[in-house]
Amino acid sequence: MFGYIFNLQRFSIHDGPGIRTTVFFQGCPLQCIWCHNPEGIPSHISVTGKEVLNGIRKYTVDGLFEEIMKDKVFFEESAGGITFSGGEPLMQAEFLIKILQKLKDQGIHTAIDTSGYAPSDIFQKVVSITDLVLFDLKIAETKKHKTYTGTDNDIIHQNLRYLLHSDIPMRIRVPLVNNITADNQNIAQLQKLLTGRNRIDIDLLSYHDLGKGKREKMGMGTNGNKLSAPESERLEEIRRIFDPDKFTVNLGG
Repeated sequence: MFGYIFNLQRFSIHDGPGIRTTVFFQGCPLQCIWCHNPEGIPSHISVTGKEVLNGIRKYTVDGLFEEIMKDKVFFEESAGGITFSGGEPLMQAEFLIKILQKLKDQGIHTAIDTSGYAPSDIFQKVVSITDLVLFDLKIAETKKHKTYTGTDNDIIHQNLRYLLHSDIPMRIRVPLVNNITADNQNIAQLQKLLTGRNRIDIDLLSYHDLGKGKREKMGMGTNGNKLSAPESERLEEIRRIFDPDKFTVNLGG
């Protein structure tokens, strides 16, 4: 069994507590027009050796474990760990479960950054052995979600409800793009989805154009939309929209 990884980022401080190594899994079922890792979207990979086209690498579970454990001392000193991101790590669920279990056995803190788009049985199995779930919640309304991400969001909502009614540690991450995710209607609808816990941590992630050049090279359009980030004043307005009795809102991740 192999896992296909398009990036391995050490000394990450925005993907969970402490100093972390973030592992970016290849393949994503969504095609968000603002994606800053578009190279992680394609899931069809033809490989013959360890080196894979476009910088993608394939690892065995033991091979990846050995690679990320090189940073163990930083995890121990900072109460950090490993975050699995993408792409969508749940697209390689069998491999993900095996590496999560191996890290759990070693007492290493783990997190997954997921869109929640996966069969419910897979989602539940993965989050049950994960120390922290970073749940990317983008657009509440189904038609609008499909327009801008290429998929509906029924299974996302189903998995979100499961998570909200569990005791699994989680943070909600909301990417903010003007006229798409950052309008008052969407923010209000997202709040309605987030019921089931007394207090929820939310990270508001302002759009940045680091992926623009990569998207253009890959021929990925924006459906005629000009993508931009909310101004600082607007970010503060959005933060205040969330009920302070129910949510702890952070600007940034």
